[in-house]
This record gives sequence, C-alpha cells and structure tokens, in this order.
Amino acid sequence: MTLLETGMLVVLNATLGMWFGAMVFFSFIGAPTTFDVLDGGAGQVVNAIFPKYYEFGEILGFTAVSAAIIAGSEEMLESISAFLVAPLVLVALAATIYANARLIPKMEEAGDEGFAKYHKQSVILNGVTMLAVAGALVLSHL
Repeated sequence: MTLLETGMLVVLNATLGMWFGAMVFFSFIGAPTTFDVLDGGAGQVVNAIFPKYYEFGEILGFTAVSAAIIAGSEEMLESISAFLVAPLVLVALAATIYANARLIPKMEEAGDEGFAKYHKQSVILNGVTMLAVAGALVLSHL
C-alpha cells in the first residue's frame, strides 16, 4: 500500500468516524439533555445549533466522498464494497445539504408552532444520514 493509499484511507475513516460520532452525540446526548434542562427554551438552542451541525456534516461529507472517490480511482479498495462507499456518503451528504438548505429555513419561518412538524422531518433525515454514514464506515473496512 502506498503512502497516498494509506492517507486516503485515514482521511476517509477519520471523516466518517467524526461525522458518525457527532451525530450520535448530538442525537442521543446533546439534544435530549438540552430539552431536559431548558424545557421550553430548548427549541431555540437546538435551532441555533442546527446550522452549525449541518455545516459540520457537509464539510465532513464532502471530504469523505472526495477521499472515497480518490480511493476508488487508485484501486485501493478492490472489493465491491468500495463501489458502495461513495454512493452511501453521497446519500448522507444529500440529506444533510437538504436539511441545512431547505429544512432549517422552514423551521425558522414556522417558529415554535412548526417545530414539532419539522423536528420529525429532521429526525428522519438524521436517521437516514446516520445509517448511510455507518454503512459507509463498515463497508470501508471490508
């Protein structure tokens, strides 16, 4: 394995691992704790965090898909799983971009009244993203 191959695998796995870790932390620790502590004001805090959360995911997603494409073009990952990593990352990236570009403005416009409706959509998109990133992370090791 060349230095480039090793470097791309490190970048791919580091970005996928950071992305997955951030999603797990925010979804299962950060957001629930915020709602437990702040009750009614938690929605404002979470809405303030969402854009940064999604921007972080976009940066990691673009980095991961770039590393996966380079890895695939360099034939570093010769199994069929290599051809599935980039598409899974693209699914996660598309969900993240949609949430940031379309869902966040809708949530801000709707205010507290629309929070429940858009929060449900956000949870679904986050679940799809989490599954896609976890799948890509697993496949990158096969």
